[in-house]
Amino acid sequence: MSRSGRTGDFREANVPDNGLVVRRLYPKDVDVFRRMRLEALSHEPFSYASVFADWASLSDRQWRQHLNQPVFVAFQDGQSVGMMGLRFENARKMAHRAKLVSVYVRKCERGSGVAANLLREVADHAQAHGILQLELAVNAENSQAIRFYERQGFMAVGRIPDGFIGHGSKHDELIMVLRLAPPFGPGEIFLRTVPESQKQTFPSSVR
Repeated sequence: MSRSGRTGDFREANVPDNGLVVRRLYPKDVDVFRRMRLEALSHEPFSYASVFADWASLSDRQWRQHLNQPVFVAFQDGQSVGMMGLRFENARKMAHRAKLVSVYVRKCERGSGVAANLLREVADHAQAHGILQLELAVNAENSQAIRFYERQGFMAVGRIPDGFIGHGSKHDELIMVLRLAPPFGPGEIFLRTVPESQKQTFPSSVR
């Protein structure tokens, strides 16, 4: 599954050199996360609510805190080529919902299945933690990303006018939802318990 034209990147430690591998990052993997996040913000500045300068100034402790919630990275032949994060809700009545954040795949790997494999791992992880609904916000003019999400089963449920303002332009924000399980029925409400020690450690936004 090796492909030519990929930008330079050193091989990650403890990642097999045998095709596509998707795994969750932990605080010990902070260097991988930092490199991928800054690359995404640098190469695709119009795709995110955050900006490169804000993240470039984070301390090492702050970078590690962002990994308290799940971040998955795709490695192609030992090189990191894509990333997708998941943010759980703390409020009990919203505990069945989670947001996709920090979605990024290198241009040379788009259309190769990397994004679909990342989403599959993230969705499996979400369901294993009681999540019934995945949500995301995407630049309404990012037609390539929107088509991908639609192919994966996401539906547009709303539009926020001028959701993104920056770089001298304004863009609407499209809200999309993927149901991972049927709606709740009587007596079927599931509440995911969030440990008290974690409730205040999650960053408010990593988009």
